[in-house]
Amino acid sequence: MNVWNCIINNEGKLISTPSSATEITSARSVALGYFDGVHMGHQKIFSTMLDQAKEKHIRAAVQTFENPPSSKSQNNLITTYSERCRLVSHMGIDDLFALPFNEKVKGMSPETFMEVCLKGWMGARVIVVGRDYRFGRDRAGDVKMLQNWGEKNGITVIAVDPINYDGRRISSSWVRELIASGDVDMAEKLLDHPVAFSGIVEKGQQLGRKLGFPTANIRIPEQKIIPKFGVYASAYLYEDKIHPGLTNIGMRPTVNESDPSPLTETVLLDGHYQLYGSHGTVMLLKFIRPEMKFGSVDELKEQMQKDQEAVRAYHAGRTIPVRFDGYI
Repeated sequence: MNVWNCIINNEGKLISTPSSATEITSARSVALGYFDGVHMGHQKIFSTMLDQAKEKHIRAAVQTFENPPSSKSQNNLITTYSERCRLVSHMGIDDLFALPFNEKVKGMSPETFMEVCLKGWMGARVIVVGRDYRFGRDRAGDVKMLQNWGEKNGITVIAVDPINYDGRRISSSWVRELIASGDVDMAEKLLDHPVAFSGIVEKGQQLGRKLGFPTANIRIPEQKIIPKFGVYASAYLYEDKIHPGLTNIGMRPTVNESDPSPLTETVLLDGHYQLYGSHGTVMLLKFIRPEMKFGSVDELKEQMQKDQEAVRAYHAGRTIPVRFDGYI
């Protein structure tokens, strides 16, 4: 998948990097949106866009933003930009167009976005959006405006209806609610992949190792939503292999005295691995219990043994394979 970034110079001209996207082809079927989480509703938009690309023998493309638009919370994301790129890349997409959401982009009129970005930069011949899609300065552009412009320019514009689950529309905001409440198994159903956190494994206090439960500690990126503090059944991706795990997310109140930020601490249940300094991804599968403060380290160790029993039982009874292809 090619990733095309852009800058807008002082004259308002859009400059594509690393080079002009039109050097490959100027004909594309393009899905437009922010696509935080890449949930089932987003995937329906991608599927429609891919069908159009195949039917018309043109390239398949997705447009997103490198950083959240002002309509999105800046520190409440389901996926970081790099995670969205990886998830999208596994869907057969040829090109990803990434706009920076800065003052120049924020101030771009709907007409400029359509002419300069869609027609000129992306070479859109088909555009696929969600039914409630808005764009341009002050979100003044809507699907009707896009369709009217498309008719005048020979560009097909398709609006995709949302997907409902149990009578409620699947949305990124719903997924965030679920993550914040610890309902990660329901979130997985809406996303079609687990809630995940990636990063470099830190060397912590090594208390888990001393207690016989060595952990892989990964800091939660500051722009991502923080799940409900507690213990989860999890899966850990290391060297392209899934390992069953137990993950604690929180402030470690029994042993932490100074660290002000939450951490994910994962015990791999199928063996001990030297993970310090490596890149890992932990996927949350099931909330087991809330975070608690214990009277002693011995009480903590006893509870950790009980947690492992509960998590092993979960893994033994899980029948759905963990989808991890988007996190490699």
